[in-house]
Amino acid sequence: MKNTAEVIIIGGGIIGCAVAYYLAKRGVTDVIVLEGSDHIGNGGSSRNGGGVRQSGRDVRELPLVMYGIKNLWPNLSEELQVDCEYHQDGNLRLGKTEKHREILTKLANNAKGVGLDVRMIDGDEVRQINPYLSDEVICASWCPTDGHANPLTTTLGYYKMARKMGVRFISGEPVKELRLIKGRIRQVITPNSIYEGESVLVAAGLDSREILTTVGIDIPMTNSLLECL
Repeated sequence: MKNTAEVIIIGGGIIGCAVAYYLAKRGVTDVIVLEGSDHIGNGGSSRNGGGVRQSGRDVRELPLVMYGIKNLWPNLSEELQVDCEYHQDGNLRLGKTEKHREILTKLANNAKGVGLDVRMIDGDEVRQINPYLSDEVICASWCPTDGHANPLTTTLGYYKMARKMGVRFISGEPVKELRLIKGRIRQVITPNSIYEGESVLVAAGLDSREILTTVGIDIPMTNSLLECL
């Protein structure tokens, strides 16, 4: 089995599959995607709410996200030949206290500064959009161009199209270590093999931090519980 490629991608979630697809679309088909579990999309890509949103993000992310929502998502189902279940119904980020209002207003103002259509609304206007919300909600930021999609079918679409275009996917291949050759990340070590590529892209979600520390790179990612039942 050939263990060399122009690009090695670590992680078979939506990011890894999407990168593989867009590389192949540009003619770079000598790509290997390594997925640590036995199933593509088995990590965060199958365990998220599916929000396709701009509001509430770090302002440094917004140009890329805004580009994707304007140029990629509207025709993605047709392009990937799957139903991504994308719909653009807007997003409310709710506040119940004046502290919440302060935080949301700052986020909205920062986003408007880079051109995003987002504004603060009061509780009455919130309930015009969603009449089932509690009277405890006193404000919200409202972004009408935010939306939602199905992460499972979207990941599947990217995976199937990338494979059809010649990308190789190997599941059940957890990455344990990266190695530098002449100062560049070139080798990817798994329990079963050594892979080598001109470029190595790490898209392994929370596992990315542990993988990258093997070459002295630390990404400040932590496992935080944000929602409780």
